[in-house]
Amino acid sequence: MAIDPALPFWVPSRALQRHLNRTATGNPDQDWLSHVRMHHLGEKLRRVLVLSCGYGYLERALARQGGIDEILATDANADLVANARLQAERLHLTRISYAVVDVERDPMPAGPWDAVFAEGLLHHVSELEGLLARIHAELSPRGRVVFSDYTGPARFQHGEAAWDNVARYFRVLPERIRRDPASGTLAWSRPPVDATRLARENPAEAARSEEILPLARRTFAARAELSGGGGLLHPLLSGLSMGFRAGEDEKLLAVLCAAEAHLAESGLVPPIFTVFVGERRDRMT
Repeated sequence: MAIDPALPFWVPSRALQRHLNRTATGNPDQDWLSHVRMHHLGEKLRRVLVLSCGYGYLERALARQGGIDEILATDANADLVANARLQAERLHLTRISYAVVDVERDPMPAGPWDAVFAEGLLHHVSELEGLLARIHAELSPRGRVVFSDYTGPARFQHGEAAWDNVARYFRVLPERIRRDPASGTLAWSRPPVDATRLARENPAEAARSEEILPLARRTFAARAELSGGGGLLHPLLSGLSMGFRAGEDEKLLAVLCAAEAHLAESGLVPPIFTVFVGERRDRMT
């Protein structure tokens, strides 16, 4: 199933999408990208840069919304860039161009950019402060930076109380979701709390997630911060998506979404994803 930005990576689901939309924008029918485009970006944008475009959903959604003269989408993975380029060509989205760029090793594509987007990138970056500074330098005077990212506990160490809630809801999932079909063993278990071992095995993953927002606020003047939720659903559903059946499991997902909303409102499960919109601190008035 082809999905657009802000659709859940855990499992394609209308119930889950409406929950995430409501969490971010207050409107179950408006995703974060459409909200940001409408409220925080100009009606007309000359040049837009997308970093770590992956499969290309974000730039294609931007191109379909219109009002943008040129979009450059980049990724460090040449195969992903080739695939995204092919999809854009098939849809005749001629205002999108592509380039292979590793944001940690290559120069930032030269601006000025009216908007720079990054989705799911920053918590993988080791030199985050330097990257944010380079983005700032390439923004146009009234340019915006927009990122949607994991901003929860570093290395997904959510704490005992959060994992207790996840375990409680894991027990209500059907057996076909809870168990690996090949081995029959439970498909989910509470991750170890050995951050040293996690750092050694996967040094980039969520290494500095707790620093993303403080660094972004220091580098840019914040215009908006939207909640991406996920405090229950991300640790619960990650890795289990293959067991869900489109349509059939909508009621179950609606229950889980309502549970996350209740836990978040109660302060028991804080959001772990954020959409940040910022502008240059030295922008022209």
